[in-house]
Amino acid sequence: MKKKLDDLTYGADCVFRGLRIFFTSPRLWPYAVPPLLCVLLLYAGILDAVFGFGAPWLREWCQGISFPGWLSWLHVAMDWSLSLFLWIVIPLLLLVFIGSLYEMFGNMLFDLLVDAFEKDAFPEHPAADQTYGAVLRLTAGFVWLTIVSNLIKIPLLLLFLIPYAGPAVYYLYCSGVCGRSYFHDSAIRQGFKVGVLKKQVARNRRAVLGFGIMAFILEAMPFLIPGLVIGGSILYHTRLFTDPAEPGKPSPRQ
Repeated sequence: MKKKLDDLTYGADCVFRGLRIFFTSPRLWPYAVPPLLCVLLLYAGILDAVFGFGAPWLREWCQGISFPGWLSWLHVAMDWSLSLFLWIVIPLLLLVFIGSLYEMFGNMLFDLLVDAFEKDAFPEHPAADQTYGAVLRLTAGFVWLTIVSNLIKIPLLLLFLIPYAGPAVYYLYCSGVCGRSYFHDSAIRQGFKVGVLKKQVARNRRAVLGFGIMAFILEAMPFLIPGLVIGGSILYHTRLFTDPAEPGKPSPRQ
């Protein structure tokens, strides 16, 4: 039991180690700032369009609707509904997708971030000598794994029909998927296919779950994601980087 708990807490601790390293290592910041600026500029453009053009047009349209005297209260109801949509619903939607957008803009730089970090932190695990074509094939495999893992979440939403246990199972699944996603860059750098990473994760499920539980919560704040990327690299190289068949032996790059 203690071993299981130690594995969970070690995975969670890697999250905070990664955050601490990122925020105390200015040399790594250039890999994270540009995608954040892209997201902020995109959001500024969206908000300017919504409140500078969309909101005035919608209010004018609502005021132009004629209701019989006994339905005049609908103007007030529509005005309140519009205000709710503009000031609460839209900001919440932007908040929900901000992490995904940041990852989308930052994926290429996060590859460079992992490479820059691992060269110094784990020189005993040098990057594999790969062609661009090989890297693209590996990347495509991990992209497909991400798509399938996220599609599985859709039917799993039915778990919310089961009180208490259902949402807990759904959250644990999402945490596992989230945790594994932060190993993709390290695995690709080593030349490992999806199948190899799955076996590495299978041997360290509790540590990956502990990492994923914390990462799933914190990745809602985009400026923390680079630290999570580094935390994933730490967990990968300290626990997962072993042969799935022979623990302690370097994994085959195939």
